[in-house]
Amino acid sequence: MPPPHPSTLFLLPLLLLAVHLPPAAAAAADSRHASTAATSSYRRISWASNLTLLGSASILPGAFAVALTTNSSDGIGAGRALFSEPVRFLLPRPDPGAAPAQASFSTRFTFRITPSPSYGDGIAFVLTSSRTFLGPSNGFLGLFPSASASDDDGEPADVHTVAVELDTHRDVALRDPDGNHVALDAGSIFSVASASPGVDLKAGVPITAWIEYRAPRRRLRAWLSYSSSRKPDKAALSVDVDLSGLLLTYMYAGFSASNGEGAALHVVESWAFRTFGFPNTSHASASPIPSPPPKDQASLKSPLPLPKDHHHHHNLFYTVMGGALGGVVLLVLVVISSILLIRHSKRRTSEKPAVLFDDKNFRGMLSMEVVRAATKDFGSENVIGIGGSGAVVFEGVLPSGSRVAVKRFQAMWPCSKAFLSELRAMLDCPHHPNLVPLLGWCSSEHDLVLVYEFMPNGNLDSALHTKGGAILPWEARFGAVLGVASALTFLHDECEHRILHRDVKSSNVLLDADFNARLGDFGLARVVSHGGVPLATQPAGTLGYLAPEYVHSGVASERSDVYSFGVLALEVATGRRPTEKGTAVVDWVWSLWGRRRLVDAADQQLQGRFVAEEMRRVLLVGLCCVHPDCRKRPGMRRVVRMLDGSAPMTLVPDKKPPVVLKSPLNQTSSVNTMDTMNTAFYSCR
Repeated sequence: MPPPHPSTLFLLPLLLLAVHLPPAAAAAADSRHASTAATSSYRRISWASNLTLLGSASILPGAFAVALTTNSSDGIGAGRALFSEPVRFLLPRPDPGAAPAQASFSTRFTFRITPSPSYGDGIAFVLTSSRTFLGPSNGFLGLFPSASASDDDGEPADVHTVAVELDTHRDVALRDPDGNHVALDAGSIFSVASASPGVDLKAGVPITAWIEYRAPRRRLRAWLSYSSSRKPDKAALSVDVDLSGLLLTYMYAGFSASNGEGAALHVVESWAFRTFGFPNTSHASASPIPSPPPKDQASLKSPLPLPKDHHHHHNLFYTVMGGALGGVVLLVLVVISSILLIRHSKRRTSEKPAVLFDDKNFRGMLSMEVVRAATKDFGSENVIGIGGSGAVVFEGVLPSGSRVAVKRFQAMWPCSKAFLSELRAMLDCPHHPNLVPLLGWCSSEHDLVLVYEFMPNGNLDSALHTKGGAILPWEARFGAVLGVASALTFLHDECEHRILHRDVKSSNVLLDADFNARLGDFGLARVVSHGGVPLATQPAGTLGYLAPEYVHSGVASERSDVYSFGVLALEVATGRRPTEKGTAVVDWVWSLWGRRRLVDAADQQLQGRFVAEEMRRVLLVGLCCVHPDCRKRPGMRRVVRMLDGSAPMTLVPDKKPPVVLKSPLNQTSSVNTMDTMNTAFYSCR
């Protein structure tokens, strides 16, 4: 047998860690409800253990999957499979009268719909407060009672249901768009939103779905793919929705399906589910978990008891595994840094290139020799700027005639750190119309180089503040504000990892040939996993754009990026720098807002040539984003909607509120997802 690949050896500790996380039970049954804290848990179960089956649902022979319907049109026509133990979604806060903390959730499952010979209604992932209710088929997927059902023979009035349906039948009466769509049902069979799944649900092959709801952002997204290991970059369904009114303290998770007038086999082959996002505070671990309602508890199955020394042995295991994993990660980082910084050759002709992307004007390998030739050996006459990290930016021309911007770092600390930060950030979000496109990178003994697409109209700072030049028209200004907001939404929410720019300012917004805004210079960027907690560091960025709580705590977050964007929006609208003539633009605009003279803040150089409503929206959005209390700033997705007029404006107080200096690490009700603990994790194979 061949030796294992090095990458396999590196992944092994991670896999072991995932399998052996401690199984506390945030939603455990029976007596454990009274004493178990809402701590991390991971439970691997089989289909044959602790599932509640309703209607036509059954475990297939060999217990390798669960079938929700039969391949016959006779019988009930609807089935439901739920994990028998309730999952906790709400946690009381220590302050009396405060709204409970709400958990986020994510799930991944693989399913197959096989016709026999026709198709049924489809399948749905469901969260429900009842473990006994099953709705009818005929388009309802067993989720809700039909319109003719009464409270006596239908769904009880107090049952709450949230479902993501994968619908294979168009029912005009239920306002279905077609017979192949994904949709969100929030308390009603009439969907909140629907979209094309990007796959053929009737293909008869395994399809994997990923569903995620982030409570702080109030957004649900769903992805579908024929591949069980590669989640698509773009969500098939993305809905801004507040589920807080439907998710109770305890809910049951599982699946529902129905055949209606057809006959199909709806099978779930694998399933993983978890909740996360509760604050990791002392009150969370001290609060006992009460029992669920008596009507549902009677039939719960208790899990096997754990050995008394289980916790001790697992703590020892985590200590050993944590040390081993940390050592492996450190070793890998050292190796990567060494490979990157070590000289590839003493002779320039042997320098090895590393090309990441191709475009229509840039194909083939890029070497340091090509870069040197393009910039005339990094000639001073080709310098077009200095990056925030100290890197020098050169204009260059490739042999193909394409103009590029070459960002040159010295191969020494801390320049190499900035290079790695920027490269990693750009690799995590390789393409967005409002980000400067990275074309490639290369390195040598002395230089680290990033090659970007050239932006011929310079940066926004110069376009706004260069005296004697052409006045940037309002159409371009409004487009720049909206474009940067779109780019930050992408960085915060839609990349594989959450990216904090940390240096949003007008000089880092570049303008392409059509004056479209492109956010650039990621030398100070930080990549944080979705749900990860940002680390405290020395505040970096540009004074005037920095959020007060970031300067105070050193903890960067989405909210500090939102603040910087707010200053930028006010700068674009007013034509004033963040601080001008001893007055901060934030204070000046806020004073005009309090006197009901907001539009008077418009840049006088525009001479009234702007759309008044757009100007008002930009100024109000700017004030929303620079709110001194970081918890009251909107998320960037809402900012985009307020700018384009599709969402109402956030209320702005007449007077600027006092600064609230609290570390974002202590905030849980914010636009940032401060996920500090897992509350449950179930897995079926």
